[in-house]
Amino acid sequence: MSTAPDTAHLAQRLALGTAQFGLAYGLNNQTGQPSTEAVAEVLAAAQAADLTLLDTAAAYGNSEARLGELAGKNPAFELITKLPAGPPAQVAQHLAESLGRLRRKNLYGVMFHAFKPLQDEPAAWQALQAARAAGKVARIGVSLYHPHEAEWLLAEGWDIDLVQVPYNVLDQRFAAVLPRLAAHGLEVHVRSAFLQGLLLREPATLPDFFRPLTPKLTRLRHLAADAGVPLPALLLLFAAYAPGVVRTVIGVDSVANLHENLAAAPHLTTAEALRPALAELAEPTDTFILPYTWPPRP
Repeated sequence: MSTAPDTAHLAQRLALGTAQFGLAYGLNNQTGQPSTEAVAEVLAAAQAADLTLLDTAAAYGNSEARLGELAGKNPAFELITKLPAGPPAQVAQHLAESLGRLRRKNLYGVMFHAFKPLQDEPAAWQALQAARAAGKVARIGVSLYHPHEAEWLLAEGWDIDLVQVPYNVLDQRFAAVLPRLAAHGLEVHVRSAFLQGLLLREPATLPDFFRPLTPKLTRLRHLAADAGVPLPALLLLFAAYAPGVVRTVIGVDSVANLHENLAAAPHLTTAEALRPALAELAEPTDTFILPYTWPPRP
């Protein structure tokens, strides 16, 4: 019989997303950008829990600068950032600026923030290859939004180490390709386990745009309650232990929120038993699962 992992095991399968450190981020965000003191407390708690991989981006407001101030000189933390693709010299300049803000000489990983600009300017890849060869970054890759982008990378056989994709109970579009990416030696990170908080909303409080999701979100809550698993734990474990996944990026806004995520570990066996039922909640279209297509928040 398999046993549930301890908290440290789960922490090592997570990366701490930091968009909320630099922006008022997330569908459920009612408090805006956290204070420097609050960010420092989260980072200290993450380090104590051995959750030491931080995921950021040049586009996340002042997240890079805050991480540089609070974690840049702390060797316990490893950092991933994301950059826009463009001409190689421009990419190299963007990377130099990110390294400066992060107060680091080298990084765990650098990804291009979107696939299409890279496909339009494939020479951009040379800049990341050069940075890796120079020891400025250990892993290079790209953040993806659509499975056809992953298929293209596999078909082209690019020298790529790292990809990040969305994955959650509603958005299971990458389910079939994740193990194939892993089999090709790529380190697969997933994001959006909570779909910016949408999956945690009480169905009765959904904005009008999301009302068609009420039956699925109600079913999700019933599955969690009947199994005795907290809903956030069920959602996190579904993503973190999906076949082919190495890391799941989570965003938190407080130490309590961080500890809530880490407390999911003992529920793994039950969550895995629910995986077939959760697979039935996959959305057949992109209508509700891609946040960049959502209407603006009121």
